[in-house]
Amino acid sequence: MLGVALAAAGSVFVLSSSAARHKDPNLAKAEAFVDQQCPAETRDISSSMWQAGWRFNALYGNCRAGDGSDQHAWFFDRGRFVRLDARTPSLHLVGLWRNDTTIAFLYVLYRRSDPSCCATGGGAIVRYRLEQGHVRRLDPLPPSSGKRGARLGR
Repeated sequence: MLGVALAAAGSVFVLSSSAARHKDPNLAKAEAFVDQQCPAETRDISSSMWQAGWRFNALYGNCRAGDGSDQHAWFFDRGRFVRLDARTPSLHLVGLWRNDTTIAFLYVLYRRSDPSCCATGGGAIVRYRLEQGHVRRLDPLPPSSGKRGARLGR
């Protein structure tokens, strides 16, 4: 009986969270943009860095890889797409913190010998700031794991 009650409570939470999230027209617009970029069968996009009512927001996650290794962040100004974090995808991306003008992501770093499950290279924090309607990267991106000569990659 307790299991049924917990399942029902969880369902109510999910439904109310989903309903509240979709009341933000800017989020709905941003999600529609990302949905057009990423096939439904492979995408897994997070809105955890989204703050309803704030001008600067981001969605992030896997776009096209069945194994989850095509990670990107999409930045929006009032629901209008303004920038992709990088041309080449990352293997693993984590939303860390944000305020009204700056959003920080952790790029997990992989050594050449690391399997996709188990990064041992640490991480690099990269901050993005909205300035006059444009997103500026405040920190350098770590190298892509596909680049030759790169000891660590994202």
